[in-house]
Amino acid sequence: MSDTKYLILEQHIFGHNVQDVWTVKFANITRDKAFEKMVALDTLNDKDHIIYHLVNTNDLWQKPKEEKPLVLKDEVKEDKEQMDIPF
Repeated sequence: MSDTKYLILEQHIFGHNVQDVWTVKFANITRDKAFEKMVALDTLNDKDHIIYHLVNTNDLWQKPKEEKPLVLKDEVKEDKEQMDIPF
């Protein structure tokens, strides 16, 4: 079985130049559970202005796990003369 997790997002569409509202309905669920919940939500949803979206968490941007700190080079290190300039 895959370790891939899914999100189900709920979108409320208001129209008339009003921004949509997005909420996380379910998070960190398996593929089987995600499809089960999507079928149930779509079946029970009788409102045209609410839509559900299934998102694979692998498709989301993530910060790299091992990010090394940036090292300042000589040209960007603090310059004493430049710091003394009054404004």
